[in-house]
Amino acid sequence: MNSVTNFSTMAILLLVTVLGHSTASSQVAHAQTSSTVVPSSDFNFASAGDWGCKGETTETVNNIVDKTPELVLGLGDFSYGDDAGCWLEIVEPIDDIMKIAFGNEDLQASEETELMEHYGLTSQYYSFNFQNVHFTVMDDYLPDEIGSKQYTFVQNDLAKAAADPNIDWIVLVHHSQKYAATKNYDIPEEREWNNIYHPLFEQYNVDLVVQGHQHNYQRTYPIKYNSDTPMNPIITDKNKSNYTNPEGQIFATVGTGGVNHHKLNGNKAPYTVIAQDEEFGFLNVDIINSNNVNNDGTTTLVGTFYANEDEDEEEDEDPDNGVESAEEEQQEHIIDQFTITKSNR
Repeated sequence: MNSVTNFSTMAILLLVTVLGHSTASSQVAHAQTSSTVVPSSDFNFASAGDWGCKGETTETVNNIVDKTPELVLGLGDFSYGDDAGCWLEIVEPIDDIMKIAFGNEDLQASEETELMEHYGLTSQYYSFNFQNVHFTVMDDYLPDEIGSKQYTFVQNDLAKAAADPNIDWIVLVHHSQKYAATKNYDIPEEREWNNIYHPLFEQYNVDLVVQGHQHNYQRTYPIKYNSDTPMNPIITDKNKSNYTNPEGQIFATVGTGGVNHHKLNGNKAPYTVIAQDEEFGFLNVDIINSNNVNNDGTTTLVGTFYANEDEDEEEDEDPDNGVESAEEEQQEHIIDQFTITKSNR
């Protein structure tokens, strides 16, 4: 009788372990190192920051829902109020797939505590895996100098992710923009962060940094840290949209969630491919693993900035004149697109 009971108990535990792993593997706190490479399927994730509680915020959510992502990254500055209530109501359609980084506007009154409780967070900085992508989330408003708890966490976390054979991509998520133009072009207060963390990102092969704070969209070329003149990073590939095994990182500023725009007055940093301050929207990232037909580890990341559809466009649609295909409509709203292909990482 005991042997039967023990066998049944072991079978149940095995089933729970297998099922639990399948649902939780995308949300582990740290990258897990394994000698067995697990095949990954294709998926996409969305990112945007600086949302507010406006009509354009709702349009951004609708835009994201249309692209059916499996994951959404909120890049900080959510409600712009004393609590998160209005924003949480607007993002309800994507709330269950949302991961957040905190912005300066989220430190007001009780909002930070409310958001941490809502999303089940025990720390403002954390990390998780989603299939073959590792995400490290930082907090720009807690100590992050060398030797700080956050720095130690980020260093150890990136080292684990870089050593994990199941991780092909590393994405750094935070709020305050680094390597981006402003209306006055220069952002000297951001240089110290670049000096500390950009070399770390190079050491552990971070691929993409997504950020907000600037209420516009900007994207850099792949860039490496320049120890001689840190404010002028080294562009490693001057192609505007297609990169194969690039050196350095791409920084994407996506402060286009809907609250308002920060005008750039025509400024564009020399290391940026695009800088636009006219359109709200979000950055969609497709991770394509199905092109690994030769089993050589080939995987592709495609980033696409989709602008929100204007209300005037919706009103102008005339069924009698024919309806555009979904693909044609999407093409009209693509402001930027870039592709990174990697193999044999």
